[in-house]
Amino acid sequence: MQSRAFSGLPIIGLLTLVYFIAGKFGLMLASLHASASPVWPPTGIALAALLVLGYRAWPAIFVGAFLVNASTAGNVATSLAVASGNTLEAMCGAWLVNRFAGGTTAFGRPQGVFKFALAAVVSTIISPAFGVTSLALAGFADWANYGAIWLTWWLGDATSDLLIAPLIILWSIASKRRWNRREAVEVGILLLLLFVLSEAVFGGWLTISAKNYPIAFSCGAIVIWTAFRFTQRETATGIFILSAIAIWGTLHGFGPFAEKTENQSLLALQYWTAVVTITAMALSAGMAERGRAEEALRESEARTNLAANAANLGLWLWNIPGDELWVTEKWRKLFGFADSEPVKFDRLLQVVHPGDRERMKQLVQHMFEHGGEYESEYRITRPDGSTRWILGHGSVELDERGKPAFARGVSRDITKRKIAEEELRESEARFRTVADSAPVLIWMSGPDKLCTFFNKGWLDFTGRTMEQELGKGWTEGVHADDLDHCLEVYGNSFNARQPFTMEYRLRRNDGEYRWLLDNGTPRFASDGAFLGYIGSCIGITERKLAEEKFRLVIDAAPNAMIMVDSAGVISFANAPAATVFGYSLSELIGRHIETLIPERFRDRHAGYRKGFLSQPTEGLFVLASVIDITARKQAELEHERQNIELVRVGRVAVMGELAASLAHEVNNPIGAIVANASAGERLLAAGKIGTEEMAELLADIVADGRRAGEIVQGIRTMVRKGKARRSLVQINDTIDSLLRIVRAEALGRNVTVTTEVDSDAGQVWGDPVQLLQVFLNLAMNAFEAMTALPSNALCLVIRADRNENGDVLVRVRDSGNGFPSGLAEQLFEPFFSTKAEGTGMGLAIARGIIEAHGGTISAENFDGGGACFTVRLPQAKEDNSQAA
Repeated sequence: MQSRAFSGLPIIGLLTLVYFIAGKFGLMLASLHASASPVWPPTGIALAALLVLGYRAWPAIFVGAFLVNASTAGNVATSLAVASGNTLEAMCGAWLVNRFAGGTTAFGRPQGVFKFALAAVVSTIISPAFGVTSLALAGFADWANYGAIWLTWWLGDATSDLLIAPLIILWSIASKRRWNRREAVEVGILLLLLFVLSEAVFGGWLTISAKNYPIAFSCGAIVIWTAFRFTQRETATGIFILSAIAIWGTLHGFGPFAEKTENQSLLALQYWTAVVTITAMALSAGMAERGRAEEALRESEARTNLAANAANLGLWLWNIPGDELWVTEKWRKLFGFADSEPVKFDRLLQVVHPGDRERMKQLVQHMFEHGGEYESEYRITRPDGSTRWILGHGSVELDERGKPAFARGVSRDITKRKIAEEELRESEARFRTVADSAPVLIWMSGPDKLCTFFNKGWLDFTGRTMEQELGKGWTEGVHADDLDHCLEVYGNSFNARQPFTMEYRLRRNDGEYRWLLDNGTPRFASDGAFLGYIGSCIGITERKLAEEKFRLVIDAAPNAMIMVDSAGVISFANAPAATVFGYSLSELIGRHIETLIPERFRDRHAGYRKGFLSQPTEGLFVLASVIDITARKQAELEHERQNIELVRVGRVAVMGELAASLAHEVNNPIGAIVANASAGERLLAAGKIGTEEMAELLADIVADGRRAGEIVQGIRTMVRKGKARRSLVQINDTIDSLLRIVRAEALGRNVTVTTEVDSDAGQVWGDPVQLLQVFLNLAMNAFEAMTALPSNALCLVIRADRNENGDVLVRVRDSGNGFPSGLAEQLFEPFFSTKAEGTGMGLAIARGIIEAHGGTISAENFDGGGACFTVRLPQAKEDNSQAA
């Protein structure tokens, strides 16, 4: 809002200045009273400003009027009153012009000019009423001269509205007219003549008495010429020039309006100026309106001709009494007439084809007798001998005596349409022949859902006529139990413009109902317009009987059976299926198969079904057999629970066996501790030990104690599955630890343990306890795999080296019977075991540990007997870059 107000301030300030200067100029011509001038330009300026800029420009008028009167005569109170009157006068005039004359477009029509003049005359009563009354009340005007001052004031304001306001308004509107060189010369001549005549009349050039001869009207001829030849803008400009010269001459005592006093002279001149202005502006507006009407008529004729030519229409007008036909160029081309050849009705009949000529005569005679409109199709023979079809449409008007006066109409070449209609009739005849000979029942419907055709096969099947079947008559033969479903499928598919397939029973001509499979397809024109449907029906009664037998067999099956179509919709389910899924049979039929799939698999099932149907299979349905395995799964869960309990018991037993096998290894460091301690006691008692020897004994005791603690901690970690600790592990050290642990077990089983460890076996980054657990599990499995062999054949080989990629390889090979072929991958699956008492978790845990270390574990049988388990681990670097 502030920006708008600020942007309007310069305009308001400029308008105030212009108003003030114009007011001072007008008061220079005041003679009867200092504040009343017969020439008052500010009134026209104020009215034009409010019409062009809007009512928000009123402050400029008020301030300008106040300054003009405050600096002329009266006091502040009278100046405020005069300013109020001038402002209210301008706003009232603007409102009247906007409301009744069309605003700034008032000069476009003569009615607008007269309404503008009336608004100017009425609104200018306000200012003299305010001004003269306030001056008289304040003592600045004589009440005896009130009427003369009021008249002078009012006439000056009214003339200013009629002369100045149109000039400003018209020049503020951009003109669409562009003068050419000839018109510019003509305007120059008019201005020159206007100046010469104005000077001659009002400049004292003529020696004749202007009072005795109406020479003032000679100037009006130039203004009238301007109004006829040019726009309202040029007319208003010419009137302004004429008025300015007339005022100057009258003030100098020249012209036909020079009276005894200057005020009387100017009043007479203003009366004349007002009459000339209204007359010339009304005439100019009338010419402009006529020009617009002529232009609109030309545009209308051009559009009519363009539309007629685009539509291939020939227009004609027939003066019946004079037998004269006016025709367009297009009509002549249609009928083969030359441009200069006169057209008569008899000559037109010669062009009409002989087969249609008599019918044309009868039609014209009927038109003459009854009048009105008509339409006809007939053939003509062109000069080149070709035959064309013409569609004629016209009307005849009768005179007051009931006689035909004239006729008008259009003619259009419809040869292509008639050829297309003939081809369509031939195409329909061919279609009927093909459809009637087809071994299926064929029907067609239009875009209104009503059937329009049935082939001979349909009619022979139903024993009804075409008229009986058309529309909705065919529904009378549909079985009552199938009718609602049939109409529903047809209606829904029709509304969606989609193909459909439905099955229903239709009454045969012998009264028996037979099952039909109806396939409907929508029809569309070349432009995409919907034309209706076409469908074909084949008998499926035998198939339905076979399906019923199949249904009886399936219902008797103990398993749940479900049939699903290609769209994934259940079309059949037996009684056990309802029991398994908890739905009634009516609820299952029509339901999507995905609703029966568990939610966690539901999203993926549609893709599985689509992939299955994309395979090159035959058939439209998928039959699925579903077995309720709830009882079996419960038994399996119970068996699994029992197995877990057995595993737990077995683990405790294994822990006992492991503790027994490791007792010897733990006793070694304990025995060493006892021996060193006893030696120290004897030496101390004998006084034969020094400080250095004592320190060595104590260091040996500490080392043996730590070794025992590491053995115990390793066992606890394996049992309790403590937190893994990664470090740089030397493979040969791990193998040594393994040998110490299994030594007692190997001795107890009479197994010969052989190690082949390269000096550069390498190192890995990992948890030493977990790696030892893996190798210990492989060694213990090897011991158990050789249980049935004689003692001299028991051999365990542990080898550690590196492959060509630098990875560390540890192989554990036994001399047993190996594992069954084809189970190399299953050995590492959870709960899979080749041992009757095995839990199936050892190798699965081993694979998990090795893969967590970035390695792999595999198994293979050797031809010479025995199995070999290979562990591959990535070689570690000193910078720990292989850390997990």
